[in-house]
Amino acid sequence: MPFYCQTFNPNLPSHIICDFDGTISLKDTTDYLLSCYGKDGWIEIEQQWEQGLIGSQSCMQQQVALLDMSVQQFHHCLDQIHIDAGFIDFAQSAAEAGIRLSIVSDGLDLAIHYILKKHQLSHIPVTANQLSQRTERTWQLDFPNQNSHCLAQSGTCKCKFTHNNNSHNILLIGDGRSDFCIAEQADYVFAKKSLIQHCQDKNIQHLAFEHFSDLMPALSQLIQHQSASVIPSRLVIA
Repeated sequence: MPFYCQTFNPNLPSHIICDFDGTISLKDTTDYLLSCYGKDGWIEIEQQWEQGLIGSQSCMQQQVALLDMSVQQFHHCLDQIHIDAGFIDFAQSAAEAGIRLSIVSDGLDLAIHYILKKHQLSHIPVTANQLSQRTERTWQLDFPNQNSHCLAQSGTCKCKFTHNNNSHNILLIGDGRSDFCIAEQADYVFAKKSLIQHCQDKNIQHLAFEHFSDLMPALSQLIQHQSASVIPSRLVIA
């Protein structure tokens, strides 16, 4: 589908905010860890979240408390999680164009850092929920990026992140509930999975995608217009 921006300016985008689980990674890291090492009860907690009875912060805090794994098992499980191969080229192209890229996730910081390091992507800044080991086999989750007014009740509020970082001209890339609120503020939205439906419901202009390789032509066009002397009044990415 075409993607429109009615108020294009030469500095757009200046900051790419990208989700991780299900967007960069092909699996949700938290769900996969729970499927491997979660004690009984984590599925029922997930169902409460799916039904809207609890927010994601409460859901994840309870679920992480049910993880029973060593550090070695933690890493072994993460080794089974692959990323979208196209993200590496996408991130490199953004960096070469001088566009800031941040991973902002309602997931687990240690998991994200571990996976990024495997792919030589540890230079990308990450903002996420703070996972720490309590004992040899128990873990806890803290929320240094929470916002009591977060509409999604996320552990990491992406709207708060953009406010704290004075982010403008935002390109959002995401796939789910934790992206809903910020999608309404972003200048550009690249969406997959349930974020597509949210954008349609809210009349948010967006580009639907499945893989980061799908986004390379769109990013290239943005970069070309960014450096062009003639600025179009409307950018169309087909």
